[in-house]
Amino acid sequence: MKFVLNNSFMGQFDPFGWLEKWISGHLLHILIRLGIIVVAIVLLIYRIAQYNNFLVKPLWVVETLIFFAILMSYAIRTEPLARSMGIREIVIPLIGAVTPFALLLTPPSSCIVSNIYSLYAVFYWMTAATFLTLWGIWTLRRSFSITVEVRALVTNGPYRWLRDPIYIGEVLTAAGVLVWRFSPRNLAIFIIFVIIQILRARWEEDKLKKFSPDYLQL
Repeated sequence: MKFVLNNSFMGQFDPFGWLEKWISGHLLHILIRLGIIVVAIVLLIYRIAQYNNFLVKPLWVVETLIFFAILMSYAIRTEPLARSMGIREIVIPLIGAVTPFALLLTPPSSCIVSNIYSLYAVFYWMTAATFLTLWGIWTLRRSFSITVEVRALVTNGPYRWLRDPIYIGEVLTAAGVLVWRFSPRNLAIFIIFVIIQILRARWEEDKLKKFSPDYLQL
């Protein structure tokens, strides 16, 4: 009974539905898109200004393009076939989206920074991993979402071989940051992040099976 109650509570969390009592769903989707676009623009400007701080410029390029890809995705994306609802579809994914940034609060590991080859290896690893995430976001575009939603099914690009290229890329990038800025606290943050990404992938797959019949044929 306790599990049923908790699961019911998680499903009842629906700020979008609450706001629909006063604002139309269509307008709400537009406002959400505009909000994310503004945030993406601010982060994009900030990242551009950091060009001189990057030892490996290709890493700066792919990280900058991530914000551009998110901006474009929210500028052109369609309304969902099934929108996100509940703590596990809204709150947990949002926590997962910001969790990797907590890894940057720990100073770089002296054993990595003192060895230029190790530093280059970590940064180029992060570059390749971030490119995978970028490729996944750009391939999704109109279907991209941070929360658990269903839009048009995408099976091209990296999705021909991987079910979750964005999450895989993010985990691999976070692993690089963990090596670069290792600490027990960062190890705990990384483990939490991996768990959240696994859960997000599972919840998205369950929702796709329910609302996208084509997904069942893959």
